[in-house]
Amino acid sequence: MEIHQVEPDEWRLWRDTRLAALSSDPEEFGSTLAAEQRYGETEWRDRAAEGLKLVALDQEPVALVAATAKPEGLYLHSMWVRPSHRGRGIGEALVRTVLEWAAEEGWKVVVLRVWVDNLPARKLYRRLGFVQAEDPEHMEFRVS
Repeated sequence: MEIHQVEPDEWRLWRDTRLAALSSDPEEFGSTLAAEQRYGETEWRDRAAEGLKLVALDQEPVALVAATAKPEGLYLHSMWVRPSHRGRGIGEALVRTVLEWAAEEGWKVVVLRVWVDNLPARKLYRRLGFVQAEDPEHMEFRVS
């Protein structure tokens, strides 16, 4: 498996993986498959260029994560692993890559939102050093 940083010219890779995520787990994202299927090339290029975009490849895209700047810190979002590849450490590898990048780029805090009832994700994030924030759906990590 390879963790690949998506470049703006690879917008199709980001688009196809994101649409697969929305199709597989539509309730996990703040958007819908129908809405994002309407995006054109310009919107996908802009999205691919914003912040950090990572895709895990196992002969084909099997996971993704994004990180973008927010006032409260670097915001980790759009985390998804194809159901057939869950439990193999891919999500952990993606998050570790984001945290390493955050440290290199000088970020002091990485924040994320995770549903309260998503216990596997919460367990993963706690194992990686995230702690509960004031809002029960948010967790944060202090970059050292």
